[in-house]
Amino acid sequence: MVRYLIAGLSLALVLALWRLDHVSARADAATERVGVLEGQAAAYEQALTVRDSIDYQYQEAIRNAELSKPQLVADLNAGVKRVYVRAACVPASPQPTGSVDAATPELAADARQDYAALVAAFEVVTAQVEGLQAIARSCTRPPSK
Repeated sequence: MVRYLIAGLSLALVLALWRLDHVSARADAATERVGVLEGQAAAYEQALTVRDSIDYQYQEAIRNAELSKPQLVADLNAGVKRVYVRAACVPASPQPTGSVDAATPELAADARQDYAALVAAFEVVTAQVEGLQAIARSCTRPPSK
């Protein structure tokens, strides 16, 4: 009777140890998987931080382009900045007198505003394209480990 009890307890102990080893192996595999996932999550968090930093930088460039437009118009009106346009000056009087009788070519007042709008739009589009390119580059790099 004692033999059967010892044999039964031994068998129960072997099964318990086998089960414990099986559970321990699964726990180790799960812990390793959690470590890998945590590393990936940290890499993605870093990528998002880089993306947000790039986005902020180019959003600032877009805001600056919009804010510089009134100053450009003021500089054009004051003559601080000039726009050079290929143009021909028509003499003020149609009779050839041998002297130059034409005014200096310059942009009309409404064209100055249009020019400033075009410059601001160009800077905005350039900042948007550069921002998108930088974000695309940051997204295509493999996450660092």
